[in-house]
Amino acid sequence: MRRFLVTAVFAFVILAMLAPPGFAQAPAPKVTITGLFDQITSMGRNTYDGNLTRNSDREWYARTRFRPDFEFAVGRVKAVLGLEIDLMYGQAGPNDGGFPGNTSGSTCGAAVGTGGRTPPGGKVNTNGCYDLNGDVGGMIEIKWIYTEFPLTGKDSLLPFIPVETMARAGGQPFGTLGQYKLALHANGDFAGVSAVTTVAPNIKTNLAYAILEDQLAGSNRGNPSLKITRGEDYALIFSTDITPLKGLDLKPLYSWVHADGQTAGAARRNLTNRGSAGGTLNAAASRGAPQQAPAAGSPNYHEDRHTVGIDARWRIGPFGLAPTAYYQFGRIDSQAFDNGPGANGVGTKKVTADLSAFIVDLIGSYQLGPLLLELRGMYSTGNKARDNLAKGIRYYQPIDNDGNYWAGGWTQFWASGVDYFNQGWATTGNYVGYDRYGRGGVAGRATYSFTPALSLYGVVHALFTAESVDTDTGSQLASAAGTGTPSRTTVSAASWVKGDSNYLGTEANLGLTWRFSPNTAFDLVGGWLFAGDALDAAECRGGAATTCLGGTVVKMDAKDAYTLAARIRLAF
Repeated sequence: MRRFLVTAVFAFVILAMLAPPGFAQAPAPKVTITGLFDQITSMGRNTYDGNLTRNSDREWYARTRFRPDFEFAVGRVKAVLGLEIDLMYGQAGPNDGGFPGNTSGSTCGAAVGTGGRTPPGGKVNTNGCYDLNGDVGGMIEIKWIYTEFPLTGKDSLLPFIPVETMARAGGQPFGTLGQYKLALHANGDFAGVSAVTTVAPNIKTNLAYAILEDQLAGSNRGNPSLKITRGEDYALIFSTDITPLKGLDLKPLYSWVHADGQTAGAARRNLTNRGSAGGTLNAAASRGAPQQAPAAGSPNYHEDRHTVGIDARWRIGPFGLAPTAYYQFGRIDSQAFDNGPGANGVGTKKVTADLSAFIVDLIGSYQLGPLLLELRGMYSTGNKARDNLAKGIRYYQPIDNDGNYWAGGWTQFWASGVDYFNQGWATTGNYVGYDRYGRGGVAGRATYSFTPALSLYGVVHALFTAESVDTDTGSQLASAAGTGTPSRTTVSAASWVKGDSNYLGTEANLGLTWRFSPNTAFDLVGGWLFAGDALDAAECRGGAATTCLGGTVVKMDAKDAYTLAARIRLAF
């Protein structure tokens, strides 16, 4: 009897697997190409080196972006390959940045200057430069490479589960898996899996597992100082889309980031901290034991960061409201100087900091015929200048914002704008807050549409910090690349003692969008930043680094900055 049942079950499974081709004709494969071409030129002054007290940095340049997505579909299953090319007009450094000719690892062969004093040879984020004769090699980036397929429901991988789930595996965009607003918690791209389940017509769940850094078997054994692994780093996102009534959408969120040792600068903010063994939070010495220190920190030093909250959007007639609130908590291990009882303050030990921060963001809008009026405000907590960040972190950290927090026309200086390569100097588009100090801001925008094809807009945006900035520190070009670069540095013993100002500045922007041809738009915008006192900085002249012994500390006032950018975009 048992043998008969086993045989019957196998026969049923085989028939079930063979039946679909026999009863239905397979859909025809289809290939679709979508994407955009951007031709951009911009000019400006005083933000490029990250220090607004020196306004000799000015430029005018142009570049091209080509961003095609190839979709290969058969029925409801599809695979997407997204590519990207960014090239400047003309050579800007010692070479054009192409490979294999340039193996320096720096754009156009020139890295950021010591102390962030000068930008790299080529524009940040470009692949290279299109110089004479145009022979530039090795320029194609892979942005997306994923397969989307039905996981549950009818004609799916798991058809015995009745609800429908569409899943993705591979390199894919975060999209709205975490939030509705652009780049408030999870933006950009990641490698991993995701699933969107339709529970009911008005309820969907979103689940994503992002692999930030992986640990292979051959790199986690042997002499600790020779290990090349940075540990197993990953993020989990769970959110729900709920539409309780027409015009109202709610998205509760829970996310968890786990990191071992050092991790990517986009996922963890790297800041100067005198209490850390490595001098910065994400340095190798700060993320591992001092004996036989691994080259990338120790996987035994963990970070667990949890975020809970809700994003919402409400539209009723001409009114719109989009509130968001997130609270963040957790713990993070690091190697820090021992200042406890009986210690000399020179030795180090493993310590654990607690994470506790929150962010609120609110957008309100009113449509009055051709005139759209919008108001946006936000606040996120921060640390004081004198705080030891190895013991407590109070600033909010997203999983990845890809430089786009407050983008979408709200700023031309602090996040991606019409020219989206010039706003990373303070990394506020990546990390929300300014250095460790948190952030508070308010902006108003008015857009008048003369015709559906032509609109004019104006923006005023005032930016502050939650805690006062210590301007007895240096200011430099910050970065989210690699392990991350702090925007503020130690100058002397007077650094990181007390805050001086919360006011970062006010910008005023005027721009237009003209859709002069099908699928084609021309954008032009000019912006002026009235620099605030919190952007003042100090320099040591003639003395030792970080102490300024034998030298003179000079305090300098921040100066205004401006930008003018134009873009022609063809979308296809």
